[in-house]
Amino acid sequence: MNYRSILLFLIFTISVGMSCVKAEVLDLRDNGILNIQDTARSEIVYVHIAIDPKKNNEREVKYEMLTFGNRLSHYGGYENYQLDSIYMADPTLHLDHPESYNLYKQYDTIRDSMTMDRSNGTLTYYSGFFFNYYRYTEPIPEIEWELHNETQEVLGYQCHKATANWRGRDWTAWYSDIPEDAGPWKFQGLPGLILKIEDSSGQHYFEAIGVKNDVFPFGYKEHLYSRITREKLAKSMEDYAANIGRIVADSGMILESEEHLEKLRNSKRRLFYAPIELE
Repeated sequence: MNYRSILLFLIFTISVGMSCVKAEVLDLRDNGILNIQDTARSEIVYVHIAIDPKKNNEREVKYEMLTFGNRLSHYGGYENYQLDSIYMADPTLHLDHPESYNLYKQYDTIRDSMTMDRSNGTLTYYSGFFFNYYRYTEPIPEIEWELHNETQEVLGYQCHKATANWRGRDWTAWYSDIPEDAGPWKFQGLPGLILKIEDSSGQHYFEAIGVKNDVFPFGYKEHLYSRITREKLAKSMEDYAANIGRIVADSGMILESEEHLEKLRNSKRRLFYAPIELE
């Protein structure tokens, strides 16, 4: 299935889902789920298609959302937001383990998110895998864009072309006249909001598929985060994807025979891993 066919399906799906969400103030503070940083005023929903060349070019499709606040911008999983909205709409909701499991499995959430603070020029990235949570802070990336005269329509907006080589990949972006210096993931630094971007290898493709104007508090989830650098996190995630069997066997968290644990250690199973940054 090509990108256009996937996008037609996703745009239909996301439009149906978005029409069911009311624009209202949602509060998570009573549940202690979020460390609230700001209040959202508008959102852009993107589809992100990624390919893992080391796993027979397996494809993964995610919905992600860029949120604009009064002071900060936030990027994370759209289905995370949908799931959180259930609890935000009803702070008294309490589910037992089977009910919670059945609810969570309906949503394809992601554990990575980030917040940009332009008042001090920093980006804070939150991630986690295998019961561990990490975060790092770095300066908002400076991407050396080259502007071009070509235009393309994306989500009904006339967009302009820009290209850049950034952290190991060649990127082509399409930015609109919407006066926001932002885009999907860490991409920004253009005269308007980036609505579409793809790397030259085709391993990463982002395109805006919806606009929302919900008002809700946002921030980061309450976890015990370990401080880490961007480079060390990337190496740890790569090792986790390539050696999941060994990591599980050596964790001490499963009760199995030594024979079974040794089979796990020698397993060739690999998790999906498609880093956006290569350097």
